[in-house]
Amino acid sequence: MKERSYQTESTVKTQGPADSVLGAEYFQELLQREITAQNERHLVALIVATCVAVIAYIGYDYLTLPLLWSQMVVWRLLDILCGIVVIVLFLRKSISGLTAWGIFAVFNALHLTCFASLYEDRIHLIAANVNLSVAMFILPLALLTYPIGFSICITLVFITSYLFWNILNSPVSFSDILINGGAFNIFAMLVSVLGHWSKVRSTKQLVKLKLIIETKNQEILEQNHKLELQATYDALTGAFNRVAGLKILEDRIGLNQRDGRDLTIVYVDVDNLKTTNDGLGHKFGDQLIVGVVESMRSTIRDVDLVCRVGGDEFLVVMSDCELTEAKRIMGHICAQLEQRSEGSPFPFEISWGALSYNKGEFESLNEFIEAADHLMYEAKQEKKRLFR
Repeated sequence: MKERSYQTESTVKTQGPADSVLGAEYFQELLQREITAQNERHLVALIVATCVAVIAYIGYDYLTLPLLWSQMVVWRLLDILCGIVVIVLFLRKSISGLTAWGIFAVFNALHLTCFASLYEDRIHLIAANVNLSVAMFILPLALLTYPIGFSICITLVFITSYLFWNILNSPVSFSDILINGGAFNIFAMLVSVLGHWSKVRSTKQLVKLKLIIETKNQEILEQNHKLELQATYDALTGAFNRVAGLKILEDRIGLNQRDGRDLTIVYVDVDNLKTTNDGLGHKFGDQLIVGVVESMRSTIRDVDLVCRVGGDEFLVVMSDCELTEAKRIMGHICAQLEQRSEGSPFPFEISWGALSYNKGEFESLNEFIEAADHLMYEAKQEKKRLFR
């Protein structure tokens, strides 16, 4: 296990409502993306369902207007063909969902309102108007969230086409058409726009709530990640802190006792830290500590780890590593520190003591670490004696 770099600042700075957190433009972009996705999921099913309804009314046409039945069948088949074409174009990404539904809805408006103008029997006229009003009420609502302006335009197309065909083509007077369901038909079309507008507002609120929840969840995840880093890593060096490092060492001792794997620890003390702090300042003292840790982390293996057990004291845990190999690695670290010292206002030096774990030799984890610490102390004293 190799330790990760530690970041002290959270990347999350978002608070407040979704439109202020994400920005009004970004919120509108996400909202429109969600609305478009909803509509595209429903579009094909809606057109297919409408085509099925168109087919179902072929028999009704024959019962009510048998003389015009063949003409009405052609219109209905053309309507189905229009539905198939727009579905294919939409699935091939040649047109948008809004365009596909607009074409299909306009074609339906022309032939359905034309059919409604052909009835002269009062009962059939009422039935035709009721059927048409139900269709005009359901279809805009079924789309859920297309722009309200689009819904208004489609509704106006239906009303205009309905008035045009009935004024031009109907065998009964326009007043009779209004009395026998026409007024209800127009009213249902207008109410459908209000229903659609309500759907749009509800969807916007749901999407806004979803964005707020996602934003807060992200904040919580970031905060938890920050707390996890603080609980595991040393803020200055990025090495494991004392609690996390000793817990890992304890686990690896357990592996040694169970499987007989080699385990070596190196107790490291940073030399000249007090002198550097007193002479140059704590900023340079921090640079000394960080430089030592960087040299150790860049040299040890991926399975090894560095743990900060005190201000200037560190523990290097080397799994599956014999004492000879551990000393060789520490030699490379010392050589790298010598190179780092060149041109530096202070020397990068360490004293260290390496010790392998032997089952039954140490009664506790602390005793094992203290033995390595004692070796480090002896090495430091020997260095001072040679220097004097």
